[in-house]
Amino acid sequence: MNQYVIALGMFDGVHLGHQELLNKTSLIARSNGDTSVVFTYRNHPRELFNGSFDYLTPLNQRVFLYRAIGIDRVDAVDFTREFADQDPEAFLKWLSDRYDHKIGCIVCGYDYRFGKHADGDQFTLQHIGSKMGFKSLIVPPVNYLGQPCSSTRVRNALKAGEIETANEMLNRPYVICGTVIHNKAIGRKIGFPTANIHSGHQLLPADGVYATALKTGDSIYASVTNIGANPTVGGVFRTIETHVPDMEFNLYGQEVSVAILKRIRNEILFSGIDQLSEQISKDVEEAKKVYKENEKSVYKLRNLW
Repeated sequence: MNQYVIALGMFDGVHLGHQELLNKTSLIARSNGDTSVVFTYRNHPRELFNGSFDYLTPLNQRVFLYRAIGIDRVDAVDFTREFADQDPEAFLKWLSDRYDHKIGCIVCGYDYRFGKHADGDQFTLQHIGSKMGFKSLIVPPVNYLGQPCSSTRVRNALKAGEIETANEMLNRPYVICGTVIHNKAIGRKIGFPTANIHSGHQLLPADGVYATALKTGDSIYASVTNIGANPTVGGVFRTIETHVPDMEFNLYGQEVSVAILKRIRNEILFSGIDQLSEQISKDVEEAKKVYKENEKSVYKLRNLW
């Protein structure tokens, strides 16, 4: 009888630890002829309780990454107050009902918590699971530089501008996804037209200039991206502006992805437009060099972002 092997978690970032857990889920399911499932939430629990939350990876990109690992099915539900009020046993009963009492195994991380007040842990899962007739697998942490790889560590690295550290924990470049919108077009006026990207509720790295790769459709281009308020031109709000050297195209309204490869420098208040333009020229050359060094790996990973 075909059963379900279910990975429980938010998996925001899909970092090395998440990848290990999802690989195990897929492997167990394949070895038994079962269906691998990620059961997750459309909204992070912190968003419900704190009012807002900046994601490492939007849901549509997470689903893409799950499937690339080999997950057969992704179920995402809303995390509501009513859902949060279920005690651990009620949640697992609800889950069993959802999958027609055909759960063969539940896979989760060593620090996974569930149920009201997060009272459920790995021992709760094993105890209740044995009564309900399914197995459980608790996946230990995957260490990075001697400490467990976690979404929190990825976030802290990004906030500090340590993009290469974040990328190593993700095992791929950090990607910002969004829609190209109109702005002041100042970059175009000084010879460096930019795509201004609205990324929604996604965590942005520290303000600064980054060597990046911009993907639109099936095409990937070397690019340089500024994250910040652009103080030299009187900017106030934080923006994401990506310039593609030697290219001229209209991306307004299109969905694009920007893979961040390396931090080039801090955001700087220049004395004027001429000094700014001179520095951007240097940034462009550095970004092109970084892209060239990473072109093979970027192309190899093109289907993951």
